[in-house]
Amino acid sequence: MSGSLTFDRHALEQAFHEVEAVRRVLPTTAMGALAEEVVSRVARNLSRVVVPELAPSTEHIDRLCAALLSEDPSAALAFIEEAQRNGSSYEALCDAYLGVAAQRMGEWWEKDQVSFYRVTIAAGRIYAILRVLRMTRPAPTPDLRRSAIFASVPGENHTLGITIATDMARSRGWDIELFVGQNHDDLVQSLEMRQPFLVGLSASGKRSLPALTKLIVALRLGNPGMRIMVCGQITATNLNLVGVVGADAAAVDFEGAIGHLERLLSGGTGRLI
Repeated sequence: MSGSLTFDRHALEQAFHEVEAVRRVLPTTAMGALAEEVVSRVARNLSRVVVPELAPSTEHIDRLCAALLSEDPSAALAFIEEAQRNGSSYEALCDAYLGVAAQRMGEWWEKDQVSFYRVTIAAGRIYAILRVLRMTRPAPTPDLRRSAIFASVPGENHTLGITIATDMARSRGWDIELFVGQNHDDLVQSLEMRQPFLVGLSASGKRSLPALTKLIVALRLGNPGMRIMVCGQITATNLNLVGVVGADAAAVDFEGAIGHLERLLSGGTGRLI
């Protein structure tokens, strides 16, 4: 899909603010998982052959990287605004500029040419930009039947709870597809193929936070309109699971989970705890 780049400056400013707030409170391991997923996935999505007219110059990539790494978030905003004024397409910014910048950031990170702190800032901004821009794109009409996908977070050994919840939801008339025991890439691929509107993710505790964060980031990048609910013992902790890198809802028990799914399905967009 082509066309000139469009974005809501206020929405992007808010996304920058929120993702920075999340970056400050997430444990280092979870933030590292977020940064690694953003950098690797965005770079991986870069086309092997970039259409010449979409190919950014070295100077533009240098400026974009500097803006993403800057202490001042207005530098990245200014770059996006300039791209918009110059008639840059959505594809040029997302597939070429951000893809190449993410690739370069990953290389710098591996060679210790840029600090972990600065990479997390840049990754958070890339994530925010992609989410805001992709939310402006026309999306397929969601399937509003009472269907959802339930999945255990990769690395989880405690899957009895989500298996029971799946059976209970099915007894309430829900069409639930269950995924347990899959690794990160396989689970992301499975959900990308299905493009579900509702997803319930089960995590047992704080040790699952890096895997949960990494999974949510990947799903958000692939389908920004997806509604994600988190359940399991992790919801009993003092972690803030709802936000830019978090869920749309967090349920502490089955009845709460079903209630959240019903509200999300009926059009409730506010995030729920």
